Amino acid sequence: MLTWEEAQSFNRLAERYDRLAELTDDPVAAWLPSVLEPVRRTTSALELGCGAGRHTVLLADRFDHVDAFDLSGPMIRLARRQRARGNISYLESDLRDVDGRYDFVLSVATLHHVADLDEALARIKAVAGGRVVLVDTVSPRAANPRWWLYGNEVRRLLRNLVRRGVREAWEIFRLSTGPWLDHRVSDRYLSREQFETRYAETFPDAVFCRVGNAHAMVWDAT
Repeated sequence: MLTWEEAQSFNRLAERYDRLAELTDDPVAAWLPSVLEPVRRTTSALELGCGAGRHTVLLADRFDHVDAFDLSGPMIRLARRQRARGNISYLESDLRDVDGRYDFVLSVATLHHVADLDEALARIKAVAGGRVVLVDTVSPRAANPRWWLYGNEVRRLLRNLVRRGVREAWEIFRLSTGPWLDHRVSDRYLSREQFETRYAETFPDAVFCRVGNAHAMVWDAT
């Protein structure tokens, strides 16, 4: 039996997580250009919980420099190996180590992992000199049971067998279960309503919207 800390860690999941992201739709990547468009191009950006850098490279196409933070060493090494850019600094570090001011701050599917959400949001606001975009998973239940998650993956497997063929459908199923399912069972979420209430306490006048199955906040510093 894994401890909660072991289940939450991405250190053993880096390659699996990145390959699964490659095989599945990414609504955030499709939506991100719409919130980047109003931001000046010659600016600096920060991504918190960058993972293997899939969204970081989208920022790098837009900004002079991007600092990308993640606590997982294997994730950072994967990002440096597969998604290196001259204007990206991939840093194995924590939000508490962030210094300076950034014209754009992004975090995707990360903040439900932090121990103190209010502290994390306050820290993000302190380094934000422009637009802040925070996207996270939400759920009507704080925790989802294994049987429910596994059942969803079985149903997705059946759909993918028709849409994608046996080989790809089975790979997605294999990657979505096992260690990744252990991780998801250990996750704790806010509901959409809780998300908006908690985030608005730190970011008044923020705008909220759905992005795929996740929820997003967009806020501009004055």
